[in-house]
Amino acid sequence: MADPDAFAEAEHQDAAGWALGALDAEDRGRFAAHLYSCQECQQAVADLRPAALMLKNPLPAVELTAGAEPPADLQSRTLASVKQVAGKAARRRWNVRLPLAAAAAAVIATAAGIALTLGRPAPALAIDIPLHASYSGPASGEAVAHQTADGWSIQLTVHDLKPLGPGRFYECWYAGPGNQPGHPDLITAGTFTTGPSGTATVQMWSAADPRTFPTMQITAEQAGDAGQHGQIILTGTSHK
Repeated sequence: MADPDAFAEAEHQDAAGWALGALDAEDRGRFAAHLYSCQECQQAVADLRPAALMLKNPLPAVELTAGAEPPADLQSRTLASVKQVAGKAARRRWNVRLPLAAAAAAVIATAAGIALTLGRPAPALAIDIPLHASYSGPASGEAVAHQTADGWSIQLTVHDLKPLGPGRFYECWYAGPGNQPGHPDLITAGTFTTGPSGTATVQMWSAADPRTFPTMQITAEQAGDAGQHGQIILTGTSHK
């Protein structure tokens, strides 16, 4: 003869599968009949419903990064954990509703934590480019290139670069590994001027990736020049 306590324990455990939609047709029919007359399981199913909805629908306030998805076995692992809690509760003749409610809260916290972890953007890549004078002299500087969705934001600070006078300016370039006289491999990142102190901090933008164009050059140019014609004053190589 079947043990009625064992049967009741199995039915209580199926509350999690019912709420999560994980029961097969036979189990659904059996549990539906049990649920009709079991107030404990009715409350357990109600307690588990928010967790079930969260597992079936991504959190609306969280935007997952490209290619990031919750683990495929999240629901099955959740179901196993909740059934384990329910089984222990039934064996000890506890009220099944309270452990299942606690399990539901744990499921919600786990699902939210996974989604938030997946949705957290990766730290923005920042590349330092220390600059030194290409000839003897006190000039120096540093550039920090931050990767953005649209390219690279560059914060450039220079020291001891004297003002060039009317119609002249400094220009910042990215140089590729094949750059050489007569065969330029250059992309401009912008122009700037300095004041009497010779120190300036400027913000520029470029589509050039400093990992592909690892050398930065600062030249002195004048209006009307379409390319790099002036003397290289500062130069440096990117360091990730």
